[in-house]
Amino acid sequence: MEKLDWWCRDAWIVFIFALGTCAAVWLALGWDALPLGAKGSLLAAIIMPLHVVEEWKWPAGLHYAYNAIIFPKLQPDPGQLDRFPMSRLTDMFTNVGLVVVPMVYAGISVALPFLSTMLALCMVFFCFGELFAHTLVGIVSWRRYRPAGNRAIYSPGLGTSLLLFTPAGLYLCMHLPALVGSDWIGAVAAFVIMFLLCIVLAEFPLRRWVTRQEPGMFAFPRPQYYARFVDLDAYPQKEVVLNKKG
Repeated sequence: MEKLDWWCRDAWIVFIFALGTCAAVWLALGWDALPLGAKGSLLAAIIMPLHVVEEWKWPAGLHYAYNAIIFPKLQPDPGQLDRFPMSRLTDMFTNVGLVVVPMVYAGISVALPFLSTMLALCMVFFCFGELFAHTLVGIVSWRRYRPAGNRAIYSPGLGTSLLLFTPAGLYLCMHLPALVGSDWIGAVAAFVIMFLLCIVLAEFPLRRWVTRQEPGMFAFPRPQYYARFVDLDAYPQKEVVLNKKG
């Protein structure tokens, strides 16, 4: 168990950066020959490690928004705020999947070019989905912590969503051919498959299991970006919003 906990700290982030580097080399060497679906999928695989750094390392704290702001009612008890429903284990599986699955989609686009357009459209959904999700969390957290001095509509991950995922999504939109019904159906199916593999199957079976492990196992250490707005002495037992009005 200790080795798994070690892997879920930093080693997996090194691993996805290695995968992202492979995707970057693949994209650079094959740019002229790759179909649009492969380009879009590889762009997503390249951006994800940078996105994870923003969520996990600097300024970090997405887990806190997820657990304390978006889904606080799911808590089995207040003492699990640092690892339920999102833990380092569940988030590791999700984000590794969000690098691996796009790389698989890139390979499918190369092997089966007739699927390229639908997979490119799937990556459009993914890119703008990241932007939508992080903007929504940013708005919710801004409203929640405004009494504590929060002045920014921001959540960890929004920066890379705006600066990287959004341009990638716009590039794909500009180069998509005329779409037909089968493209939309295939894109939705590919997106659902990615969602199921990387989020539903990766997270839900493990959530309760994590809470049965030793205290601190797979737990996030602190609220990070949100630390300035909450009472750290109460974390993870409960959240107390600081009052900085005036």
